[in-house]
Amino acid sequence: MHKLIGNYYRLLYHLDHHYFVEVKLHTWVNWALVILAVMMLLVRFQGSLVVAGLAMVILVFLSLSSRWARRRYYIHFVPDKTPDPPEDPPLPLWPEDKLLHRASGHFHVEGKEGDWTNLIAYYRTFETREHAIMARRTPTRFLKVGQINPETLGMWYIFINPENLLDVTPGHIYFGGEGKPGLRLRWRRFNEKGKPLDDIAFLHFESEADQQRVQADLLLDMSVPAHKPWRRPQDNN
Repeated sequence: MHKLIGNYYRLLYHLDHHYFVEVKLHTWVNWALVILAVMMLLVRFQGSLVVAGLAMVILVFLSLSSRWARRRYYIHFVPDKTPDPPEDPPLPLWPEDKLLHRASGHFHVEGKEGDWTNLIAYYRTFETREHAIMARRTPTRFLKVGQINPETLGMWYIFINPENLLDVTPGHIYFGGEGKPGLRLRWRRFNEKGKPLDDIAFLHFESEADQQRVQADLLLDMSVPAHKPWRRPQDNN
């Protein structure tokens, strides 16, 4: 079931974020379903009313499920029920370290904002203990016709201060068929008017070791004033 939901969310994401002649694929699908329903009502052969009704049911289901998935950044997240602590404490991430992963959430760059899913990214923590997710949105195609908006290509960022990190939950992320070790972050961001907004972000990893290392780094000073300056201890030998 988790794989099925993950694949469906990925389909919805592609329909909502790929364009054909500057129109979202989701819009093309909606119009195709409406035209099909109208044609069935006009033709009126045996079973045409059933087909018309089915087309409208599919349209409504796609619209509602797309709205539901969009609020979760098209990620199906399954939290670990009883996460076991690692036998050996993970190594800390120092300011010069960065870890490759994928990320989903609300990003910004140079006054622009965007909700993106499954972007290739680097995670790092600065000396101030501010956590940075530095992601890149690259060109993609869907069904050989859909293309993403070229104006959204390039680097996008999420910055989280420890005092604005509210919760870190380990689990598995499904965006497509295979589940990946992941973290769900609940954090507080601020809009352009300075109003605080609770939001979520997802970090996808290729290994549980990477997941545990980032989780340990995030939990080090979550919701409290940061341990700063955060620097690698000097070797006196």
